Amino acid sequence: MTVKYTRWLRSYVGHQRILQVRASGYACDEYGRILLARRADVMLWDVPGGTIGLDEVPARGMAREVREETGLELEAERLIGVYGGPEFHWSYPNGDQAQILALFFAARIIGGELRPTGHENVNVDFFPPDQLPPLLPRTRRMIADALAGRIEAVFDR
Repeated sequence: MTVKYTRWLRSYVGHQRILQVRASGYACDEYGRILLARRADVMLWDVPGGTIGLDEVPARGMAREVREETGLELEAERLIGVYGGPEFHWSYPNGDQAQILALFFAARIIGGELRPTGHENVNVDFFPPDQLPPLLPRTRRMIADALAGRIEAVFDR
């Protein structure tokens, strides 16, 4: 039986803030439009991704989460950045608190069919970089880093 780590941890700490490692992907279609998912909890757009599990390789966790949320298969190509700090505090609708450590991967689409899946998102779509919809504040910075095209991953010091 696989333990649902976050559920198990929450049984001990309740709504207290916990550290969660989130892996998300930056992928574009053949027209250079960016893949985004509209979150059901705040109705803002975000790069698709989610919390990786115990013993899960981050790049594979990103691919799993994106597949679950969008129907697309991604393959990580490089790390864009590692993010954390106050702008990555998160409050879930049920009152759970989290401090997100976000790993952001540049990825390419290798298969699948675009469709919103699961309960976390109400829509998924591609957007031109100069016509992005309302984004989570933290997502703006991450996309700006992706568009900068740096070879090295970014991180705060």
